Amino acid sequence: MSTALATPAPSLALKTRPLHPGFGIEVLDLDLSDPASDAAVDALVEALDVHSVILVRGQQLSNRRHVEISSRFGTLMVHVLKQFLTTGLPEIYVLSNVTENGKPIGNHKEGWNWHSDLSYVAEPSMGSLLYAVEVPPEGADTLFASMHLAWEGLSPGMQARIRHLKATHSYAGYYAKAFADRAPLTEEQKARTPDVVHPVVRTHPVTGRLSLYVGEDIVKCIESLPPEESDALLAELNAHAVRDEFVYRHRWCQGDLLIWDNRCTMHCATPYDDARYRRIMHRTTFAGTRPF
Repeated sequence: MSTALATPAPSLALKTRPLHPGFGIEVLDLDLSDPASDAAVDALVEALDVHSVILVRGQQLSNRRHVEISSRFGTLMVHVLKQFLTTGLPEIYVLSNVTENGKPIGNHKEGWNWHSDLSYVAEPSMGSLLYAVEVPPEGADTLFASMHLAWEGLSPGMQARIRHLKATHSYAGYYAKAFADRAPLTEEQKARTPDVVHPVVRTHPVTGRLSLYVGEDIVKCIESLPPEESDALLAELNAHAVRDEFVYRHRWCQGDLLIWDNRCTMHCATPYDDARYRRIMHRTTFAGTRPF
């Protein structure tokens, strides 16, 4: 007796509109709070490879539901700064200026430079989900730059020059610059985050598109180049990567869930009046593979 092959279920159609002419979508009329929406979450997983940034507004997510949704994108990672894993679920990294019982509940002024999350580990994060629990009425926007568009916007000569270069990503170096007013990393934290080397141009493992893979502060140097040449080239590439035509500016509303692909975007947080306003954001990240 013959057995018919099962036909894969078609992907759920999402109602969307663009965030930027070159990348990013907002998904409309979607409530992710109910586990019955998991088919829609799977459609978001597929869409991320193509669109790089996905916005879903008006969500009401418990911490556990946030983790459940995130886990459908991949294996969740736990941040090295354990003091900011304060929700009871270690997969959630809290970004906040709020203090409770004399201690900060989250990392404040995190990501106020252009970067992709966890680029400083051997197998960086594939993507992140950031959920807006409490947001200021002004300021605290997040900027996203498409590294696909940045690569495609380089001259052929520059593309040829950097195509096979590699760069050192250093969390210790970044932390010393970004948080010079804080206690240094512990020996355990340093041991968990040794310097790593990644390509300056990486290939998206699903679509095959190329993208720049640089960043401010976190990228220490370009291998095989003299220090002055390395510094100058990094400065040029970082400035090019965040040109206005490659950037989407996200203005947060409470309940926003923003999902992005760290393999082909950079992002940067912006300041706000942190003495006047509270901000609480919950971030999860899911694991990726070694860049190539």
